[in-house]
Amino acid sequence: IFELKVEEKDALLEALQQPWQVQEKTVETDISALQWVEDLEQRVIAADLHLKPYTIPDPDSTRDDLQYYEHDADPRDDWIVRTKKEWSGLPRIATHPLDLGVLRLANLERNIERRYLKEPLWNPAEVMRLAPLTPTPGEDLESEITSRLRTWRQALDRCRSAPQLCLCLLQLEKAIAWERSVTKVTCQVCKKGDNDECLLLCDGCDRGCHMYCLRPKITQIPEGDWFCPTCVAKVRTPLVTLDDEDDSLRLSKKRTRVKKRRYEDDSSEDEVTTRRSGGMTTRHKDVTTPPSSSRHSGEGSSAKRRRMTTRNQPDLTFCEIILMEMEAHADAWPFLEPVNPRLVPGYRRIIKNPMDFLTMRERLYLSCEEFAADAQLVFNNCELFNEDTSEVGMAGHSMRRFFETKQTN
Repeated sequence: IFELKVEEKDALLEALQQPWQVQEKTVETDISALQWVEDLEQRVIAADLHLKPYTIPDPDSTRDDLQYYEHDADPRDDWIVRTKKEWSGLPRIATHPLDLGVLRLANLERNIERRYLKEPLWNPAEVMRLAPLTPTPGEDLESEITSRLRTWRQALDRCRSAPQLCLCLLQLEKAIAWERSVTKVTCQVCKKGDNDECLLLCDGCDRGCHMYCLRPKITQIPEGDWFCPTCVAKVRTPLVTLDDEDDSLRLSKKRTRVKKRRYEDDSSEDEVTTRRSGGMTTRHKDVTTPPSSSRHSGEGSSAKRRRMTTRNQPDLTFCEIILMEMEAHADAWPFLEPVNPRLVPGYRRIIKNPMDFLTMRERLYLSCEEFAADAQLVFNNCELFNEDTSEVGMAGHSMRRFFETKQTN
């Protein structure tokens, strides 16, 4: 039971006695829906998820000429079964706040970059070319549209009330990948978003990585487009050679060039450059010299042997991608760094060969088998030292399943 004050009772009684102004309340509701659309426009612009030519129109919710308008309901309008050819669209009034909200939301959706859309409206595997709902003269096909996005546009085009508009707005808001915004980008390796001046953004997937977190490290910001190791592995060519002179990771539109790792003795970094056949220089010919020449000379260096082994093991790039994905896993927190024996007494007494993801990242592997052995060592050590029902033990089993899944794929 709520107790009302005398003033509140008087105000309530006065409100009940006044007649309900349907048109006035409807206009207020429509203006509120229009304001929510304008707020979504501001958020998209602030997150930099829009196409570059797009700019926010002047706000319409503050106009003085807004007035009430009611669209007549069509009892034959069953948009579920009516085909697109039979639908001519509702006439939109320039002074009706609901119609203004519909037009602005439709314009906003078309100016959001497709890579920032996600389920349920956008699935790259379902992209098709269909005829537009309201084709303009000379327009035959609509590119980059899914069946679900088309259904959403049809529902928006048939909005006759503020609740219908708000439902479409919420569906679009949930289909926007806000986490991919440049304002929320974090490093794939260290999972931190600090040092923005050193954070490189991939031109393929919009994910970031610090220049000092890459292996090898990048000392200067690359010119032109830059692609992360994951995108590099998707487009690289089969031939893998060495180029010690490059010091930045990039993909060229005319030639695919990838530098991955610079192998030197012990702690130095190594770069691997992916080039097309026929683009090799004299320096590359030295790398591809048959092993017999080194044996005859008796002077074969370990760095050269590593380079030749890397040439025969191009899948090492995928090992680095798997390691990055494991580091990004939610259950990877116990294995990101070496175990501190001061914080975990008895660890070194039980675990003779400790291993963790940071140590794996700093190692120079000659084959995928060595990488897989160290990964299994991490999980075996966890299973040996921790109970299966403990938090760390369950995380270890989860990471083992994740690694085996990635390894088989």
